[in-house]
Amino acid sequence: MIRATRRARRGVAMLAALWLVVGISVVALEFSLAGRERREFGLGAADRARASATALGAFAMTRARLEYALRTGPQGQAGTLGRLRSSDPWLDADSLYSGTVLVDSTEVTVETIDLGTRLNVNTLNETEIRTLLANLTGDFVQADALAQAIADWRDPDDIARVKGGERDDYIKAGLLRLPTNQNFRDVEELLDVKGMTPEVYRLVSPYLTTMGSAQVNLNTAPVPVLRVLPGMTDEIVARILALRSRGSRIASVAEVMPQQRGGMSRDVQNAMAAQNARSEQQLSARAGVLTTQLQVTLLARASHAAKPVRLRVLMQRSNVNGTPAAGVTAEEWR
Repeated sequence: MIRATRRARRGVAMLAALWLVVGISVVALEFSLAGRERREFGLGAADRARASATALGAFAMTRARLEYALRTGPQGQAGTLGRLRSSDPWLDADSLYSGTVLVDSTEVTVETIDLGTRLNVNTLNETEIRTLLANLTGDFVQADALAQAIADWRDPDDIARVKGGERDDYIKAGLLRLPTNQNFRDVEELLDVKGMTPEVYRLVSPYLTTMGSAQVNLNTAPVPVLRVLPGMTDEIVARILALRSRGSRIASVAEVMPQQRGGMSRDVQNAMAAQNARSEQQLSARAGVLTTQLQVTLLARASHAAKPVRLRVLMQRSNVNGTPAAGVTAEEWR
């Protein structure tokens, strides 16, 4: 009886000891996991800090090159393109200042965009969006619906246009993202707009931006961008392309306006002159002949496993105490 009691006590003591070991193990595991999480968080923060510093270093290098071009003109540029760049040092910036930069053994991808070749989706009116989409897709019905949906996405109210859509329409359609009722932060956000397809997005995205207010550059803008401008006609587009093909730099909006033809009555000539004057005035408000704003996007990754850091900067040609400069007017981190 006594032996049985002793065995029972030893059994209880052993069970208690086992539970104590289990308890200590659980606590130790929790501390271990917490420590790992802290270390991983610390490493993630360190990687992001290093990537951010690297992106800033790459941007400083790019900005220095852009300012050097403004002050001295691109060096070693012979031929027609070289002559054009002597008048517009940021001409062809898309290729001149894009690529991979090595900063402190870390690669940074740099993409530079001449905003004179893009249209800001946040400032285009509904008619201009419709025109761009219809010209690219050839489908006016689809273009009209998308233009209304884009306008509804960014306007501040919850009143849907006939073919557009506000939050209730997105919820009923089972769409994951709802209209923000504010400007687009990225062009990629267009993919969330009701009715937008990957195919249409691939067609339209190369001509859009969400940064800057640059005038469309008549020397560099692609035809789909030119055709959206108020006052633009097929004849003016043809004149612009003809001047470019000859390697000539367009020096003013007036240079691309249609010329008066002979053999017409005075009334017809006066009507054409009045129309040209209206078109020139409209074009001058939205178009220019210089590269004045650039969007510089830098993507840095501290390690293969780390999440990349993106820095997007809006740069503006400026003048500081009589010296040309590459000013920063906006920046955005992601």
